[in-house]
Amino acid sequence: MTPNGPSFISGSAQNGDSDAILAYVGDLTLQLHETGFHCSEAIFRAVGSIFLSDVISNETILRMAMVFRGGMAATMSSHCGGLTVGLLVIGALYGRIDPNENAALAPGLARMYWKQFLDFFKTSHCSTLRREEPGLVAPTRCGGIMVQSARLMTAFLLDLERAMPAIETIRSFRVDRSEEPCHEQIVPLLPFD
Repeated sequence: MTPNGPSFISGSAQNGDSDAILAYVGDLTLQLHETGFHCSEAIFRAVGSIFLSDVISNETILRMAMVFRGGMAATMSSHCGGLTVGLLVIGALYGRIDPNENAALAPGLARMYWKQFLDFFKTSHCSTLRREEPGLVAPTRCGGIMVQSARLMTAFLLDLERAMPAIETIRSFRVDRSEEPCHEQIVPLLPFD
């Protein structure tokens, strides 16, 4: 344990080699996607290999991430797997098991990550992101979004490992979605089942 919470990172990250970790997680996300895993599966496995190494081989855990693909359940009409898997990982790392534990930490951290996701991508809507894919980071369908999401999530978690914000800051954090189009009013791309 670190003074600010559990220690998830070994060696290289604690020695300041976050660029190598971000490159690794981006490359692994793309490799997993190229083998046939969808966004949520590839991102979860790549980020999980760093932060959830003790449970990432659990088939039940791996299956849980699958349904978040393609804008939630392959509908293309809701939140990107890069966001929802980030919330899942935050819950796995910081969520509570006992009702007497802090109920504000994981949701507050999830809101902080959600805001970073919106600041970077300007939306969390799957079809909107896919229509305006942010750059040519990867040659595959959704690849750039996936690589950037995995790196964003990893950087967020590394920052938490280095300096956990005060619980008052975490508890008070809010997500402003006023600039994001209402998901229900966006015509989704066709699901790709």
